[in-house]
Amino acid sequence: MKVELLTLSGTKFSGEADELRLTTTNGQIGILPHHEPFVAQVVAGPVVVRPTTGQPEIFATYGGIVEVTADAVRLLADEADHADDLLADEVEEALKRATEMRDKAKDRVELEQAQSMIDRANVRLGVAKMRRTHHRER
Repeated sequence: MKVELLTLSGTKFSGEADELRLTTTNGQIGILPHHEPFVAQVVAGPVVVRPTTGQPEIFATYGGIVEVTADAVRLLADEADHADDLLADEVEEALKRATEMRDKAKDRVELEQAQSMIDRANVRLGVAKMRRTHHRER
């Protein structure tokens, strides 16, 4: 099946795949070729694409929309970071700074902004750790 992961900054993945795994508002799902068509809201979390050839591609996404048709899957997301671009040490530092911002927040707006940064860093850290685990298993 044709899989596309599209973001505001461009295409992150486009190619043939045997499986796509992601999390929707209804829970984690796996999409295989010839899946029943549907549209769903995607929540923040890892997206795993298993290309027909090569190693799985893992992305940290922060929500979006997935559209499944008879022969294609299109995931539209504001942002998607490839696991190979994430360094756990840097993400942990960003998480630490966001937590400090949350602890020092003076109003609800600052608190919500800091919590959003924490949530994003947690997704990125989870994907960075998935990449490390995946590379060790090879």
